[in-house]
Amino acid sequence: MTAVVAHRLMPESGKHEIEAKELRRLSASLVTRQALDAPNWDRRSALLDGRMQLAELQPGMQLRLADVSDRYDLVTRALLPAGVKIALVVAGEARVSYGDQAVSLGLSAPSTGLLARLPEATRFARRGRIGGHERTLTLTLTPDWLLRHGYSITSSHTAQLVRWSPSPGLLRLAERLFDERFLYSRDDAHRLQLSGCAMAMAGEALAALGHDREGQKHDEEREHYPTDRRLQRLMTLVESGEAHRLGQEELARRLGMSLSSLQRRFLACYGKPLGRFLRRRRLETALAALRNEAISVEAAAILAGYTNAANFATAFKREFGARPGDLRRGPQTSQEETRLLKVASGGSGRS
Repeated sequence: MTAVVAHRLMPESGKHEIEAKELRRLSASLVTRQALDAPNWDRRSALLDGRMQLAELQPGMQLRLADVSDRYDLVTRALLPAGVKIALVVAGEARVSYGDQAVSLGLSAPSTGLLARLPEATRFARRGRIGGHERTLTLTLTPDWLLRHGYSITSSHTAQLVRWSPSPGLLRLAERLFDERFLYSRDDAHRLQLSGCAMAMAGEALAALGHDREGQKHDEEREHYPTDRRLQRLMTLVESGEAHRLGQEELARRLGMSLSSLQRRFLACYGKPLGRFLRRRRLETALAALRNEAISVEAAAILAGYTNAANFATAFKREFGARPGDLRRGPQTSQEETRLLKVASGGSGRS
């Protein structure tokens, strides 16, 4: 675990002050294009009183603790990378915005917890008030971490904000992290407390989404199951996996219709092009095999219908935000990989 602590003790007052350079250092791994602005700030004085700590608990998982009071009406702006942000306000109030969506969190606000799902880089702002106080936990999860745990953030291009409320057990654990006895500890017990709280936050906040976003997308497709019998047959082929081995023209022949008619009907029913839908499903199948069966990238490419592994890797990263090799479970060779490699020369390819 790596940790960064930001504060400077002023002996004459006993207060811990946080200067702009310390804020920037603490945020360097979390944001880009950070800008700090406050009326009447002389650019030399500390901006906050209190303490902040940042810990990297797993690859792609960082937890920040902030117990701070504003000395100015500080506005902090930055660009957040794609991923998920989970905030929990233990005391005080936080006023933030993601893109054009503004929200307040705290005991006097509608909720103390917020999950921000960011499919792409998103503008962020925090608006402090002079004398205002907040005690907040902020958990950052990267797309790679989310994919390793079965979540995807790529089903839309706009930020999604979901309010949530912590369980009493999680709230008690979060409050203990701000205890003076734990705040400066670096022992194994402290690391376990941070990790336990972070995983509990992730579990409870992600549960507020209802289900895995990809599972929701597939549920919505089933809820809007077409009344058109030929599209019903198409979706049966897709759900069985048989459609993964067929091109669009062959699918149209199987369904007894022209390709243009199939594409037109699919677009009218689902609001998305047939080709994009099929490509996404094939890539999802490859992702599941990489994660669950540890097949090689080359075998995953064949499974997704690609004869060129480089083209597959490009399409995979564009769709999921990570390279296929980063998401493999392990080096062992599976039965599925062996079978795929044996038939590779006869597979159909896409570029």
